[in-house]
Amino acid sequence: MIFDGHSDIFTDVTIKRLLGETQVIKNHHLARLRKGGVEGGCFVIWIDPPYDKDPSKRLEQILKATKDEMAECEEAVLVHNTAEIEAARKAGKFFILLGIEGLSGIGEDVDRIHTLYDFGARHAMLTWNEQNALATGVQGDPNRGLTQLGKKAVRIIQEKKMIMDVSHLNERSFWDVMDVAQGPILASHSNAKALAPATRNLTDEQLLAIRDSKGLVGLNSFNLFVSRDLKEQNVDNLVKHASYIADKIGVEHLGFGFDFFEFLSTDSMKSYSDQETSFTVGLEDCSKVPELLAKMKAAGFTEKELEMVSGGNWLNLIQKVIG
Repeated sequence: MIFDGHSDIFTDVTIKRLLGETQVIKNHHLARLRKGGVEGGCFVIWIDPPYDKDPSKRLEQILKATKDEMAECEEAVLVHNTAEIEAARKAGKFFILLGIEGLSGIGEDVDRIHTLYDFGARHAMLTWNEQNALATGVQGDPNRGLTQLGKKAVRIIQEKKMIMDVSHLNERSFWDVMDVAQGPILASHSNAKALAPATRNLTDEQLLAIRDSKGLVGLNSFNLFVSRDLKEQNVDNLVKHASYIADKIGVEHLGFGFDFFEFLSTDSMKSYSDQETSFTVGLEDCSKVPELLAKMKAAGFTEKELEMVSGGNWLNLIQKVIG
């Protein structure tokens, strides 16, 4: 099983449905996912630029688009736990664990986390890159961490048995979460800062803290998190991140969180670089995942380890947190 722990496909669904399209997942994404052997993923609700200027409005648009899309998509199903994942797999359906990539859309009303849970969300991050009423993302004030509301949000997320994700937090907020949270912590789409000094990547100390929480780190295919050098933004160097993280914290704490968004045309790239591309050469989209697995095998990952990284570790995390 291959599980992609971070996907922005619901952003594409929203954009296209607002233009009048239907069946976006079926018509634009399923063939590519199946070609890559991807059986399921964590699809997130993300307040995409430039709509982050009115995050509450955009959140409602995405929720409506998601609800309408899933009501008509017979090939895919929202899942809420491991039992539903296994049922979806047996039925041959693509399964989607719903996530929240940043809670700017709820403003200061942390009780809306309960509403998002009731909608189906089983995963949450406090921020995207911004600083908001709850916490501080990587582009916010480096001296600002979680607010008191943010600490309350962490407690609610964990009381609801949602997966707590620290990708996109600045270091101060990361450590604040580690102080407040209990149980496994996820960094769904971040690489090793020792190999690529992007602000979104993780220091060795952060990697070890996630390991100690019995959590998981998702390998990210975004080119700037693989290397700052354009010539080094290739799948071979992404495999080096996989090997580094596995060696540092154990292969049982490594998964995939590819963050593919070649299908989007947004301003989000401007947050990081003026480069025109966002992909790693050799892993341009989800259809190329088997090529990554072949490279990882050649680098020394065993078949058992590849099964763990591809999906087994994600299932273990979901079982530990959600049940």
